[in-house]
Amino acid sequence: MKLSVGKNIKAQRTQRGWSQQDLATHLLMTRQTISKWELGRSYPDLESLVQLSQLFGVTTDQLLGLTSPQPKRSFFSVLFHKGSQQQMNAMKWYASGHDRAEVALGLIADLVANLDDQHDQPLRQLLASYYTELIDQRSGSNLYVITRIGIGVSKCLQQNEIMLDEDNERRLKALLALNNVHYM
Repeated sequence: MKLSVGKNIKAQRTQRGWSQQDLATHLLMTRQTISKWELGRSYPDLESLVQLSQLFGVTTDQLLGLTSPQPKRSFFSVLFHKGSQQQMNAMKWYASGHDRAEVALGLIADLVANLDDQHDQPLRQLLASYYTELIDQRSGSNLYVITRIGIGVSKCLQQNEIMLDEDNERRLKALLALNNVHYM
């Protein structure tokens, strides 16, 4: 999967007049790591993506290249025209599995950014593993990963007695709804 995250990190960094070393210092990383991200040789892990989002004051969707800075609506809501859950389930989507993965990446990053660092750590780790799997394309099928997210998250929430706030509940439902969209 080709993401424009490196280009977006570089744009945010240069907009602030920071060198790669300045950004690396903020994130407690090496300059070489920042360089690899900007050159597209590697991608930030989920925790780093969230840190970058908070540091730059932009959404993870913007860093991933899913949305432009101007619109305030999420990529997901634009695709589905802000329909109800029932309308979203009935709607046909003519895009590829790659598009689903991009939407899923943004939703996962937003979920993790809004979880409690201590209490919700098992869920953060689980979502980070799915995020990495979608980026690396290890399973071969994005739909397979999205299906497994629903099962894994449900089990994790139950076993660890994690209660999501209203916003994260909405994000999780949107993420799981990606599995209900049918190709034509």
